[in-house]
Amino acid sequence: MTLASLMVGLAVGALTLTATLSTYLMISEGAKDTLTEARLSQELRAALHLMRSDIRRAGYWDFNDADHDGDANADGVFDWGDFGAGDGPRGAFDTDGDGDSDADDLRAINNPFQRRYAAVNNDLCIGTDARTGDCAPRRCIEHGESGACLTYVQSGDCITYSYDLDSDGRVGIRACDRSEDEDDCPRPRGENGGAPFAARNGEPYAWRSWYPPEGSVKTQSIEMELLGFRHRDASLAMRVGRLGSQDQRFGCNAGRWERITSPDVHITDLEFQLSTSIQNTTAGKTRAAACEPGDICRQVRSVRIQISGQSAQDPKTRRALSTTVAVRNHRYEVVE
Repeated sequence: MTLASLMVGLAVGALTLTATLSTYLMISEGAKDTLTEARLSQELRAALHLMRSDIRRAGYWDFNDADHDGDANADGVFDWGDFGAGDGPRGAFDTDGDGDSDADDLRAINNPFQRRYAAVNNDLCIGTDARTGDCAPRRCIEHGESGACLTYVQSGDCITYSYDLDSDGRVGIRACDRSEDEDDCPRPRGENGGAPFAARNGEPYAWRSWYPPEGSVKTQSIEMELLGFRHRDASLAMRVGRLGSQDQRFGCNAGRWERITSPDVHITDLEFQLSTSIQNTTAGKTRAAACEPGDICRQVRSVRIQISGQSAQDPKTRRALSTTVAVRNHRYEVVE
């Protein structure tokens, strides 16, 4: 073997090795990009699934006690007496605001999970202002023959809502532990008192973590039922409670929120678009008829969710997903 043939052999070997390494690096880089894209896609899909599953339950209220766990006084009937009204009904569980606790307070039209009590807005709301309870401005996209708005939309990067998670009929705030008594966990009051925390027992709000309010045996652990999602600091955050026993605000700019997306994924955009269709359900009138004073009108709602994100390690890897959620629980109101 001559020196020339050895040099040629080394050169051919080096070229072959270089080509092999180049191919390996290319495959490795492609696999890395594929894994990054897959992880980003999986994270966004999981976030979208969580929001879709929870938001569709907004406004649910077990006012018929379907699972029979709301009978706190064990008299065989689920009625206002189960909410601590005692012998005299005045001033306890009062969802319609008439000053009495009676059968009307368990009607669907008085749903406490779709109501607004002073600055605390339990209803499905976009961009909720914790100071006032106001939602994002509405924009009409469909008018009826009378000129009344039949469909309007609201949009923003934050949504709040509530629903009867534990099917006990009351709005759970869960700012107190079951081991705490009323002295350990005083009821918050607004600057001017008033709803929703003015009543002695706080109904329909379950401020303490048990009922009946005066019972010596704590029979029911109340779930936290004031919920929401928002876009903050390149992440998706979920509302998990209040800041403390004295915190009485509920909105996009208040409360305790926790990040539910990975730091490896940056959420670049999140938009909720709430569409509300107004239907007149008054006997003798069509659904498209304008809602006049005294009419009972139904709000049929859906939420379109759009979420976009990118990889924290590779900002060029981006993905956007969207879905539309039909809210199962319609809202009814008597037009004033």
